[in-house]
Amino acid sequence: MFNELPAHIRTWSFSLAIYCMTCISATACAILVGRSIMFEQLPADIEASEIIEATIQDRAQVSDAGGLQGGLLSARVNRVIKGSIKTDTVKIFLHQGCPRASEGHGIILGYLQSDPMFGLVLIPKDHLVR
Repeated sequence: MFNELPAHIRTWSFSLAIYCMTCISATACAILVGRSIMFEQLPADIEASEIIEATIQDRAQVSDAGGLQGGLLSARVNRVIKGSIKTDTVKIFLHQGCPRASEGHGIILGYLQSDPMFGLVLIPKDHLVR
């Protein structure tokens, strides 16, 4: 069906789709591809100062001290693989966007950051998932 359209309409349609995804910063939120902070296995190609195996228990929409919107997750730490986390639970701050992180279990990579409102939070690295 798409091949039956004139070439200039196909070109403009494709260009419009790329433009829209770029302008709203949602290229990773396409229907089949999303971003996740949870890894099933420890990735060899991503460096992080903190690596934990955790279970996400709670999620809330918040604003940080700088006014950025995002999600604050509460996760139970099952095991520390690398880093300085010494507590049973950790707060994870997701900046507004579209990384997926609902209740679940997996490996989370990131770095610790001190936030005046929430204390010490883990800022996770994400990856593309299908």
